[in-house]
Order: sequence, then C-alpha cells, then structure tokens
Amino acid sequence: MYDLSQNGYTDKQIKKLLKENRQISFECDLLNSQEKYVKTLHSIKGNVSFDAGAEIMGTASFAIAEEEVKGINLVDARLSAYMLLLSPAGWLRFPLGVYIMTSPQIFSSGGHITYNVDCYDKSVILKEDKLTDRLYIPQGAKYDQEVRRIIATAGVTKVSIEGGNLTVPNALEFEIGTDKLTVVNDLLYAINYNPLHFDRTGTAVSERYIVPSGRRAEDEYLTDGLSIIRPGASRKQDLYNVPNVIIRYVENPDAEPLRSEYINDSADSILSTVRRGRKIVDIEAVDDIADQKTLDDYTRRVAVEKSQINDSMSLTTALMPHHGYKDCYFVRHDKMGMAEKYIESSWSMEFVVGGSMTHNIKRITLI
Repeated sequence: MYDLSQNGYTDKQIKKLLKENRQISFECDLLNSQEKYVKTLHSIKGNVSFDAGAEIMGTASFAIAEEEVKGINLVDARLSAYMLLLSPAGWLRFPLGVYIMTSPQIFSSGGHITYNVDCYDKSVILKEDKLTDRLYIPQGAKYDQEVRRIIATAGVTKVSIEGGNLTVPNALEFEIGTDKLTVVNDLLYAINYNPLHFDRTGTAVSERYIVPSGRRAEDEYLTDGLSIIRPGASRKQDLYNVPNVIIRYVENPDAEPLRSEYINDSADSILSTVRRGRKIVDIEAVDDIADQKTLDDYTRRVAVEKSQINDSMSLTTALMPHHGYKDCYFVRHDKMGMAEKYIESSWSMEFVVGGSMTHNIKRITLI
C-alpha cells in the first residue's frame, strides 16, 4: 500500500482522518502526450480499477463535461486522477494513477454534452509497441538491464525496476511482431519478479516476488466502531482441482535440463497430499529461467498462488486512496467469523463522493 504522508501529516494520521467523518472530492489533471500539465478537470465522474491478474492492470472510465475539454486535442491525452481529502490544514491530494485516453464517445442529454472515455494505464504503450525486428539477447546479459532497455525503447521514461545480478544463461530470441509488454514480462518471470505494473504516479514498477506469508500487513479493515466496511461481504472456499503437487521444468537443447517439484504434504493443510489422500498434479514447461534456485522459487510461487484460489473474499468499503498492486492487509469481519491476513487481487473505486470501493482478496495460506 502507498504511504499517504504529506503536508506534515504522517501516514497513520491520514489513515485516521480517512476513517473518521470526512469530506472528500475528486479531480483529474489533463496532461498531453508528453505528460505536461494542461488543466485540471473538476466536472468529471467515473471509476478507477486495478486487476493484478490482468495484462494491463490499471483501467478507468470517465464522463467529462464538454466545457472542460472543448477545443483541446485529446488524441493520446492522459488523465492523472486524484482523490482529495479535507484536513485541518487544507485539501490533501492523493494520486490514483495516470491513464491514457481512448477516443471518447459523445453523448447529448438535456442540452448538455458529455464525453465518455475508457482509459488504460501506460502498460498499453508497451502492449501496442511491437518488435519490428527479431530481438536477440546474448548469454550473460543482465535481465534487469534488458528490461529497462526494452521499456525505454517504447518511450516510457519513469521506471523503477529493482536491481539484480541474474544473467541470461542461454541466448534468447523473440520473434518479430511480439509486443514489448510480453517481452518484458517474460524476462521478469525468468528471474521470479512481479509482472510489470504502473503505480499511482505512472511509474513502471517491478520487484522481486515475496512469498505472501513473509509479508507484513500494511493496513487493517475491522468491523469495529470506526469500521469503513460496508454490508455485502461474501466469501468463497473452493477445493476443486487445487493442486498439491507443482512441477515446472525447462527443456533447452543447448543446456542442461532444469526441473523443480513442490509437494504440499503438510498435515496442517487441507489441500495437502496427506489430508486429501491423493495427488493433484499441475505440471508445465517454463520457456526461460535464470537458474535452478530461481526455478525452485518460481515453482513455490505457483504453489502458493494456486492454493490461494481456495479461499477468497469480496469486500466493500468506503473509498480509500492508498491501494496498489497486491496489497497485504488484515481483515477482521466479526459476523463472518474472520480474522486473517489477505492479499488483494483486484480493486475498483467509484470516482464520486459517497461512492464505494470493492476489493477482491485471497487469504494467505501456509503450505
């Protein structure tokens, strides 16, 4: 989750303000294709969403009054969305992402013209930019440096990729016509990083994957006297076809084959081979991986993520501006008898005062 501290307020103080009686507002900064400020839009409504399982994770849709954008070239224009909170020191502004606008649909109602636009985060730049020649990455090249280089060729300049020392064990080639987002994510998975995503400021981000059980809760949602949880929570537990044996392997004619196997045989896990009395096997080939340790870590990652399918929850809260990629937080819902740590897989918030925010979360499972 993002740090909310600003204007002399700590993150904790702002979270307290957000969970009390509050006055909020919304606005967007209109930016040109070089992300230079054009103007601030106030007559705007819509929603902002983030899905960590999607290729393009950040999306938004907005309805904009015509007078806000009349005479402005909207081709490749961008919207930087903000939620505002009134504090004793004045209005505080929290970014919710930078989005590229598609061609608007224009509607007329009651003498008013409205522009309805669907928007995507800057992943769409790499998705639409494709290799015009075969891409060759030599043996010994550093994965993280190649990722940064490819992102730069798409014209994305705000980048935060965690540094590393893993190198390409065997030369790689990508076919002409492959989109650059696919190339980047293939390289990131080869070193067990999270897929490329864009943060609330429009920066391209990726970092080493951390097993959920090793993460601390960054916030908490509780059904107490100050609860911002709204009615309508639902929980789903599904044991069907959840694997307890995960196998990943690499077959490369130019190198020694690699293979990794993870078996959930814990007596404490309801999904394990011991508790279920049988094996449910998930086996797939991996195109490229840095080394055996990375393959082992990646295989365990797959095991953890597939086990999380077993226990998921949908939660509705008041609007909160600090959610991002796969946040980890604690949920206590007394009526549902829950008090667990969860990883957020997706969220969506209405871009309107009085709106709601929905969260799809998965319980952290020890395997």
